[in-house]
Amino acid sequence: MPISTYGTGPRNPFLPSRSIPFSTLSAISDGEKSKRIQQTFDEFNESWLVYWNAYIDLQNQLYESLKAARDVTWLGATDYAKMSEINSAQRQLFATMPRRLDYAPLGQINRSMDYALNKVNELLAALFSEKEKCKRLETAIDILTEKANRTRQELQTES
Repeated sequence: MPISTYGTGPRNPFLPSRSIPFSTLSAISDGEKSKRIQQTFDEFNESWLVYWNAYIDLQNQLYESLKAARDVTWLGATDYAKMSEINSAQRQLFATMPRRLDYAPLGQINRSMDYALNKVNELLAALFSEKEKCKRLETAIDILTEKANRTRQELQTES
């Protein structure tokens, strides 16, 4: 069942309770402005969950593709020495692979508007960088796909 923020579904644990105001918002005297900011945070948190799910799906697919590509590289081993060389190179590559993100509880959160704006700017910079790296990944996927198709074609002509 999907997590809901409105209506009768289960409450989304990432969204603030409507009855508990943010201390950031308590400094704002205008009730309408406070409500608008609260809604903006609610919408942001919903979009974060969509991003989270897409990120996990992509990460899992990348691991599966990496494993499959690794298996294909082993097919290029013509003898024991070449297999050992490929194995050694892959061991070194896998040793440099970053670990999956571990959960760490949040520390003290500064709720000032300046701090909040700084954090949003850090997020925007990180997302820009991520988008650029995704473009690089797309290029690498295209190259690997081309080489895999060529390899398949060569194998088919041999059989």
